[in-house]
Amino acid sequence: MKPLRQTAATGLLLAAMAAGTGLAACDKYNYTEELQQLGQRVEILEAMVLEANTDLEALNELVLAVKNNGYVTDIKKNADGSFTVTFNTGKSYTLRSGNNGRDGRDGKEANLDLSVMPDPNTGVWYWTLNGQWLINSDGERVQAGATDGKDGRNGRTAVATVPQVRINPQTRTWEISTDGGQTWTDTGFVADGKNGKDGSDGKDGKDDLFIDVIVSDDNKSITFVLRDGRSFTIPIN
Repeated sequence: MKPLRQTAATGLLLAAMAAGTGLAACDKYNYTEELQQLGQRVEILEAMVLEANTDLEALNELVLAVKNNGYVTDIKKNADGSFTVTFNTGKSYTLRSGNNGRDGRDGKEANLDLSVMPDPNTGVWYWTLNGQWLINSDGERVQAGATDGKDGRNGRTAVATVPQVRINPQTRTWEISTDGGQTWTDTGFVADGKNGKDGSDGKDGKDDLFIDVIVSDDNKSITFVLRDGRSFTIPIN
């Protein structure tokens, strides 16, 4: 995601400079303060993108574990409240769980709800966006947790595609890619808004994909609860 982070920072800084009349009217101290605040906001947006893409990778790994009888080999609760989870494939992910996003992102609710859901007829898992099937540029549903096996439709090979997200530095809306970052589609959902109505307490900042990570009392299983209410329980070995 490094090129994106550079683009976001550059784009947001240029956007601030484009408002030149407002900044030019400020004295040197206020001008510096504006840039410092802008730099902090860029860092927040970068963290949001990184966390969102990490969560999507982890969810894909979780679907694979459910399909292939996988398990968690290690789980550690970190000082900041996050969890670092290692799967039997050797892949590790740090997940931040909670109903409320970090400081509410100034209270602007960003309802970009990516999740997964099985087809009720075939049991095949697909990605969803706000409760609807996520469709790629070919007009097909995007399969979650796919491997090199057949997907059952006309003998076609299923391709594992983990959606990627980023924030457009000009519009500050979420964009999504279903082809490994080659093309991007604007979702229309605002990722960063100032002066949200609940900015003081972050009440509207529900931006974590995982809202809870629960280890059983006997330490033999772990349950991941998603924002949409869906949950997955897999063993710990």
